[in-house]
Amino acid sequence: MAERLEFREKLAGILALCASQNNITDKTTVEEYFAEDNLSKEQMELVFDYLLSQKVIVKGYVKAGGSIKNAEKPEDVVRYTQEEQDYLNLYEQDLKGLREGDPLKELLPAILSMAKEMHRTDIYIGDLVQEGNMGLMLAMEEHEGDMEALLSMAKESMQALLESQEETKKQDNRMVEKVNDLDEQIKKLSEEMGRKVSVDELEEFLDITEDEISDILKLAGEELPPEEK
Repeated sequence: MAERLEFREKLAGILALCASQNNITDKTTVEEYFAEDNLSKEQMELVFDYLLSQKVIVKGYVKAGGSIKNAEKPEDVVRYTQEEQDYLNLYEQDLKGLREGDPLKELLPAILSMAKEMHRTDIYIGDLVQEGNMGLMLAMEEHEGDMEALLSMAKESMQALLESQEETKKQDNRMVEKVNDLDEQIKKLSEEMGRKVSVDELEEFLDITEDEISDILKLAGEELPPEEK
């Protein structure tokens, strides 16, 4: 886990560096940035793939392969947004450019297939693919050559992203419930008292602190009710 977080920080670092240069860098700069990590050729290929997916121009880098034909699957059109479909078309074109004998020629299409199977409408498929590729990149440190283990770790990374997204959604739903509940309680107390209730009164009746009340109201775009003079 620590290695994964550290590598995420490195990716965020190179991305920030590129952003400071108008999303333009060069192959040598990227290789030097990751030099101390001793990444394999396949892992560096995934790093470049990640940068390209983030709209970074990498001068001097040419993805292995020859001419590319347009790739579009009719069954994908309905399942994805236009942005996702455009991403998939370009990504599949890139995959066709991988040389025969390159380990990634089998691994990346397999990860893409898993991403399509696991895809949900509430998450961008490009994020799912890149999460799988990141898992693959990290797995190569320990399981190079073991196709099953590499894909298993890639799938675990994608599943972790989905679970994180689900947890975020649950937290958002719980907060919405808190906002709605507080709003109802404020209206109820105001009707019973025939006036706006004070913060002290809310704290007493609802058994929550002023800070909690303030945080919930801010999410609803409201302010704390004024104190009675």
